[in-house]
Amino acid sequence: MTPLLLPLTLIITAIPLAVYLIYILAVLLTKEPIPKPLKTSPEITVIIPTYNENEVIEHRIKNLRDINYPTENIRAIVVDDQSTDNTIELAEEAFKRYGISGEVIVKDARTGTNASANLGISKASTDIIVTTDADVVFEHDALNHAISTLLSDERTGAVCGELEPIVIENSFTTRSEQAYRSVYGKMCTWESNIHSTYCFNGPLIVLKKRAFSPIPETHGASDAGMALRIIRNGYRCIYDASAKFYEYITGDLKQQRRQKLRRSARLLEATLYNINLVSPKYGKFGLFVFPLRILMFLIVPAAFFTSVILWSYLLGQVNMLYGLMVLICFALALISGRWRSNLVSSFIWHQIYLFASLAYMFRGMHVWKAVEREKV
Repeated sequence: MTPLLLPLTLIITAIPLAVYLIYILAVLLTKEPIPKPLKTSPEITVIIPTYNENEVIEHRIKNLRDINYPTENIRAIVVDDQSTDNTIELAEEAFKRYGISGEVIVKDARTGTNASANLGISKASTDIIVTTDADVVFEHDALNHAISTLLSDERTGAVCGELEPIVIENSFTTRSEQAYRSVYGKMCTWESNIHSTYCFNGPLIVLKKRAFSPIPETHGASDAGMALRIIRNGYRCIYDASAKFYEYITGDLKQQRRQKLRRSARLLEATLYNINLVSPKYGKFGLFVFPLRILMFLIVPAAFFTSVILWSYLLGQVNMLYGLMVLICFALALISGRWRSNLVSSFIWHQIYLFASLAYMFRGMHVWKAVEREKV
């Protein structure tokens, strides 16, 4: 055994341990903020990018009427990405049926969600804009909570809400997602308390138009891209766990894998394209939050799997059974989520998706096929 191998293994192991120890402490110590009442209900524009959403678009527009926000103060813009079904007709009919002021903009070519978001926001006539997806619904007071947080501080440029997963089929994929979501919001809330988070949930983002500038249309996640542009423009981006929305979580492993790889790849793209935000110019976000996320997304997955291999090899030099036990314990932890939702299995799968998504970066994934649609 090489004398330097053990110190090297300890250093590599220390990287994921240090990063996630920080976030574990953050999860344990962070409490959900108490929602502040919204004093006035300003006029807002709701942007809904669509592509073949005939299963859910009417339900989505109906939800805008049913939530606790004045319907007369809501204007909706559906930006359609060349749907081949009857999404456009259903959206127009839903606007009339539910008394929502709205229009449908049909793009000349299919160019993806980022381009749809840019176009919709450019057409908005209000300063407060909500971006959402067609396959989710807002909780009754979600907009009130998010807008109240947005307006509570002039420095706040955008607020995102928290996903409440809806599980129809109890499966390995849904159990893994539930475990992941049980800590995700607290991690982002902690980052917001420091300065900002850019790990936004795209289906509920409330922003000030004056804080926004167009996001890249051919790379990067639209939600992370929005947050990073707004931070670059000198504003804060806040995660508000009290602003909840509901989304159906697919129970199909193949669909989840495709969705996770796409989301991870586009998040990594957004991170790399904004690497120069690591700067004291952007306060505690540039000095602490963003560097920590860079480590988490780009360094930790490789370090984690390398450390497992190295410990298996090192202990195998002492006794082959010890090395084998490391690999067996790793495999059991990986598949344990099949029987019961747990953070260990979810963590390992998350590292797998992050590591695998490196191969999908820069492949032009701004246009994609959505997972199956279900009304929430």
